[in-house]
Amino acid sequence: MALIQVRNVPDDLHRRLKERAAREGVTLSDLALGELRRSVERPTRGELMARLAVVAPSDYRGETAAESVRAERDSR
Repeated sequence: MALIQVRNVPDDLHRRLKERAAREGVTLSDLALGELRRSVERPTRGELMARLAVVAPSDYRGETAAESVRAERDSR
């Protein structure tokens, strides 16, 4: 496994992270690792924009959700 070292962490942030880790019953390292994992699993704004660029436009009929529901109910 690799090692990451974070320098120049402000005292207040370090204290808050340690408190959160203690509340959650994990080490500061485990808390930081979990946060890094969650951060990497979320797509960046650029990744989202790239995904949206390849999505075909939908067949929007110009009706509201309420109108769609009413039309569906009336068709039964």
